[in-house]
Amino acid sequence: MLQKACYFCEMTGLRRILLFILAVTATANSLSAQISGRVVDESGAALPGATVQLTPDTTIRVTGLDGVFIFPQPLPGKHYLQVSYVGYESVKRTVQVESSAIDFGPIVLQQGEALLETVVVTEEHAKQEGALATDHFTGQVIEENLQGTFAQSIDKLPGMSAINIGVGIAKPVIRGLSSNRIIVNNQGIKQEGHQWGADHGLEIDQFGVERVEIVKGPASLQYGSDGLGGVINIMPGRIPPEGTIVGSVLGVHKTNNAHWGGSANLSLNIDGVFAAVRYSHQDFADYRVPAEQFTYNSFTLPIFDQQLKNTAGQERNYSATVGLNRSWGVTRLTFSEYRLEAGLFSGAVGIPRSYALQDDGNARDIDIPKQEVRHTKLSLHQDFVLENGHINLNFGYQRNLRQEFSFPEFHSIPSSQIDPGNTLGLQFDLQTYSANLHYEREYDTGWRQVHGGNVQWQDNRRAGFEFLLPNFRTFRAGVFSLVEKRTDSGWLLNGGLRFDYATNDTEFFRQWVWDSNENITDSLIAPETTPEFFNWSASVGGALPLWDGRTQLKLNFGKSFRVPYPAETVSNGIHHGTFRHEVGTPGLESEHGYQLDASMNWDKPRFSGSLAAYFNYFDNYIYLGPTFPARFSPLPESGQIFQYRQDDAIYTGFEAQYDWSFLPNWRLSQTADFVQSYNIRTQLALPFTPQPTVQTSLRYTLPERNGWLQSFYAELNHQYALAAEGRYRIDRSERATPAYQLWGAAVGFNFHGPTNAPIRLNLQLQNAFDTFYLNHLSRYRLINVPEQGRNLVVSLKVPFSGRLKN
Repeated sequence: MLQKACYFCEMTGLRRILLFILAVTATANSLSAQISGRVVDESGAALPGATVQLTPDTTIRVTGLDGVFIFPQPLPGKHYLQVSYVGYESVKRTVQVESSAIDFGPIVLQQGEALLETVVVTEEHAKQEGALATDHFTGQVIEENLQGTFAQSIDKLPGMSAINIGVGIAKPVIRGLSSNRIIVNNQGIKQEGHQWGADHGLEIDQFGVERVEIVKGPASLQYGSDGLGGVINIMPGRIPPEGTIVGSVLGVHKTNNAHWGGSANLSLNIDGVFAAVRYSHQDFADYRVPAEQFTYNSFTLPIFDQQLKNTAGQERNYSATVGLNRSWGVTRLTFSEYRLEAGLFSGAVGIPRSYALQDDGNARDIDIPKQEVRHTKLSLHQDFVLENGHINLNFGYQRNLRQEFSFPEFHSIPSSQIDPGNTLGLQFDLQTYSANLHYEREYDTGWRQVHGGNVQWQDNRRAGFEFLLPNFRTFRAGVFSLVEKRTDSGWLLNGGLRFDYATNDTEFFRQWVWDSNENITDSLIAPETTPEFFNWSASVGGALPLWDGRTQLKLNFGKSFRVPYPAETVSNGIHHGTFRHEVGTPGLESEHGYQLDASMNWDKPRFSGSLAAYFNYFDNYIYLGPTFPARFSPLPESGQIFQYRQDDAIYTGFEAQYDWSFLPNWRLSQTADFVQSYNIRTQLALPFTPQPTVQTSLRYTLPERNGWLQSFYAELNHQYALAAEGRYRIDRSERATPAYQLWGAAVGFNFHGPTNAPIRLNLQLQNAFDTFYLNHLSRYRLINVPEQGRNLVVSLKVPFSGRLKN
């Protein structure tokens, strides 16, 4: 009876939210400023693939099959539009951006003998991904779907998911592949931060992300090892118009874990010399779950007041950029630092002690066990404009300092072996130096050539009274060439080849194991290794228009590779974030993928969508699995040993999505994704394969009107995840995860502010019915701890801008 009453309360609360949404819709308007147009030839026929550059915003668009381009929400002020197409004369337009949308209508290009005038933008250039499924979105998508981390804020996109530990630690997954199988390319530099660890999050300030490109499929051709699953490209920030200063202040509050966060940024441009600074922070308390107990090694233990003790944390981010924007190119020098201190649920590290689970009366303190991460990056980006092409150079230095703290007695380490008060269990100090070159050349015959290469060197030093991974050094280098041809009929064909060389040098290390009487009973050994790897990758693909020109088909076949990382070859110790003793296997060979991708996109006036399917065959796929016959850890707080191994494997699946404007101002959107993994030797699924999901949203946007309220939207959303169970969905020792469904709602307002840029207010209701559900990719799922309960997220963004005096 009590459960029925609570359910009635939840329904009543949701009805109130719905009534609030419907009430507000009576006084709102919609669309914010945007610049759009349609590029055509002298006969009025669309010119697909035309290049449209907006400066000084440093953004670029390529027209679709219908010749249409859109720049959403450009900064206020004077802008210059340049339109180019092979074999046609370029066109330049000037536009003054205010608060209303600007539509140029048809932009007619005249045929001529001039070559395509090259437009240089740091992050935009020809690439193999023209034949792969690719998504683009802006920071507004993140603002309307705010989660605890960048990876969680984008996991609702088709084909995307996230491996998480609580609400402050997460990493992205593309089509079931993650860690060292996907690349996060942050402003031209590959993010390096111990991404091999399933409990190691992505060190990205989600508030500082303005534009993102997600490439789903084999991208090793241009990005090298680790790119066989896809790439997340985080683009550089916009350069403000000359003579202006722009910025914004963002505040965020979340009710579930008393989260307070925010971000402030400021940028200016004086005669082409620009600078930008940003500071972001997040502070959150222990989060609540709809459960009162959890299970650890068959023991049922309590969760007091439905609050996971010691899951509080804090995040700090700093960044600064200085640069120069000239006709010969763009220079950017960027410094950034990411800091995270996050507690780990006391029942998730070592053997749970009942006293460690009891409420200490302070939900915001960060106790041991915990992890601290400090990621520092310095990067230089240089573009040079050439007569018929451009050169892009990126140099980067990164230091990732990861520290994991715990009590030695939790791991049976004698006090005589460590300094008094020392709680540093593990430390990894990783330094990465990298450089990459990209040269692109255009021809008036429709051909485009891209040549490039990259080199990277890493050094990792360990510390702490526990052991998992020894000191090591890695080296990676590769060169590639890519050619692309756009035919008169609109077909886009490309192909390329790449060669790589890599080394892993690991040092010998021995860690003694003691019993409760401080006697040595065993040891953990990591051998010295110096393997070398030679690899090649290739790709052929194309994109072609179909039927009425509003439909496009993409096909791509690629051969990719991945070099084993030292964690997979010489690790030997308990990895507490994954609740197991992990052992590497020296002598592992490179993975090789043979990957077929096909996708179709269509864009009708009221109905658009896409469908993508893929089949990936991996030779020598590296994964972590339980030893068989079973071997058990000599350490008391661990059970069966998990060891890295290689088998041939298959990953296949699909993604589908559509947007349907079925009535004026009403839009129905749905996405569905499915991943099937298969170990050819065991005839079972591979571990941690994402659950198939279907997501639905219904959004209402009021017509544009003049007034204090510039725009408004209201949305209801639903997510259904199928169960992960049975031999074709989970591995031999993996726990089944039941199906679940979640409901949510959101409203957003754009108000007229002191400048032309609107003030944004967003409200999101997540897990509206406080549903108990388990996420198959959550590390806490292993101890039956559910995901976060009901949560109301409120964010307010206030932009500002002004003119600088001469």
